[in-house]
Amino acid sequence: MRLIAAAAIIVTSMLAVTGVGAACSNKTKPIAVFMGIAPEQTGHFAYWAIADLNEDEDLWDIYDRFKDSSDAQQLGELVQVLAIVKDSARIFGSDNAATLQAPVTALRADFDTKYVEGQLETLGYSRSEHRDVGIWIAGDGQPYRPVALLSGTILIGNATELEACIDAVKDKAESLYDNPHIQVLAKRLPQGIVVEAYRATASSAEGYTDLVAYGKSYSKVKSDLLKVTAVYVFRDAPAAGTALEPIKENLSVAFQDVKIDRDDNLVVATARISISNFAQSLEF
Repeated sequence: MRLIAAAAIIVTSMLAVTGVGAACSNKTKPIAVFMGIAPEQTGHFAYWAIADLNEDEDLWDIYDRFKDSSDAQQLGELVQVLAIVKDSARIFGSDNAATLQAPVTALRADFDTKYVEGQLETLGYSRSEHRDVGIWIAGDGQPYRPVALLSGTILIGNATELEACIDAVKDKAESLYDNPHIQVLAKRLPQGIVVEAYRATASSAEGYTDLVAYGKSYSKVKSDLLKVTAVYVFRDAPAAGTALEPIKENLSVAFQDVKIDRDDNLVVATARISISNFAQSLEF
């Protein structure tokens, strides 16, 4: 997912990077599981709780962003019923121009592998393999992207990017979750209907000095209101302190009820945004 509008990033608490030991063995959160699929060079990771969005009428405007996407249209050809999708992650960008040039969509769903493979064959996809995982490529003239089937998970993306994800799953390459800053971020961000994580680089939308990673999580609090929590993690406490006021000023432009604090090398904040405004800013 990417924000269409130039929205400010909200901030919430996380452990200092020195405390990564407890996070290293915890891969139970959905975002942590998906981060284990994403290659380490991933620049932007976005998790969507698809089943929760589908089941809550107040959240249908957000769900429609998924349902109307080209990936959902392609998935519908393979599984017929989108309601079987539990959750999804979009894997964007890289510091390495040769890796992850296009986004990969990962979807966890209750599907029958044999049935999906049969649909792929019927639709004219051809099968190749990478590390014993099938990669299905649509025939000439078809608008669909390649597909890979893992246990309980469907990947959609360019073949090269699918191979990079398979390498991460097979422990042949490091995953995004292996990055210590991202790992702590994943542990501390609360579960939400949409959760994002970023590796901070020179080209990041958030350009604070010595920022290394940041993320945000959106959770419903009322029929048309979301609570936003997120984290900015800096290299040290002075850098976090210097960024505190600029971050607060930035957040206050786009969000309401901003509360902000510093916790060692972290800047911590919460804020609120209407569901309707948030939905308008999204694209799956």
